[in-house]
Amino acid sequence: MLKVALDQPIGTMTVGDLKELMREVVREEQCYYIDEEGYLVFLSEDDYADYLDKQEGKLPGEVRAYFIDEQGYKAFYSDWVPTPEYARELDEARREIAEGKVHAFEDVVKELGLGGN
Repeated sequence: MLKVALDQPIGTMTVGDLKELMREVVREEQCYYIDEEGYLVFLSEDDYADYLDKQEGKLPGEVRAYFIDEQGYKAFYSDWVPTPEYARELDEARREIAEGKVHAFEDVVKELGLGGN
């Protein structure tokens, strides 16, 4: 990585320094690249999700794209769509979480009598 002070005049840089600086700028602004198999590889999940949103009528599995997660693994969204009943259950669970109606794991284990000893 090239270390250049923001107040450094361009005239004091070599052509090689300027070339490296331009490469760094491009790398910082690039949100995806194409891998050897022709898949779009996004560097953030948000950019991947935005791209999928623009692919009208296509499921994630129909789009040749994935993102790199925090651990550096290839990741992609599933084509699975919850049934209307399960979607309601998920919405209810989210609402309860938002309202603070959650139970600590230890309390659930104790209530179910699953504790050791």
